[in-house]
Amino acid sequence: MDIVNPEIEEYLDGLLPQRDPLFLEMESMAAERKFPAVGPRVGMFLELLARGIGAERVLELGSGYGYSALWFARGMGRHGELVLSDFDGEKREMALRYLRRSGFEGNVTFEVGDALDLMKRIEGPFDIVFNDIDKEFYPQVTEPAFGLLREGGLFITDNSLWYGKVVSPEPDEATRAVLEFNRRLKEHPGFLTVQLPLRDGLCVAVKLRRRG
Repeated sequence: MDIVNPEIEEYLDGLLPQRDPLFLEMESMAAERKFPAVGPRVGMFLELLARGIGAERVLELGSGYGYSALWFARGMGRHGELVLSDFDGEKREMALRYLRRSGFEGNVTFEVGDALDLMKRIEGPFDIVFNDIDKEFYPQVTEPAFGLLREGGLFITDNSLWYGKVVSPEPDEATRAVLEFNRRLKEHPGFLTVQLPLRDGLCVAVKLRRRG
């Protein structure tokens, strides 16, 4: 199911500013390997969000080849800190090479293994937690992400509309997990959440500040 009219998608692509050749190279590689990178419209929005809150420390859950990480790096500047994760060690090496080529000289850590386990071991606070792990595990991310974020920090999740399957009358296991995740965020008293029909759905939640 097309979440946004393809003609609108094409129009929006035409409004994108010129990108660095490194991004174009990564996009081409992702297309060749059929890897679902977030794409330039989402990437630019991630950079915008990082800049908007003055982010200095970002945690990524499911970093792949480092495409979204590079957008966050641009948003933070050279002194930002990136903590990345993925199950695949090959993706780690490629991501680190891309980041070095970009000139990003910040503090980069790339953990190979289970992102949920990493969340138990790592110390916050983070300005942004970006969630793009296997969809079946989405519901398990909400509370750990809340604990790792600073007040006013952002919890950003990709694929929150999951190819439009969230409105399927017979959702599969992955879709049920995305639906449960979306429900938990909607009802979480510590988050203010908006769902955006951007690409495959982007969920942005801010950790509310305590009152009193």
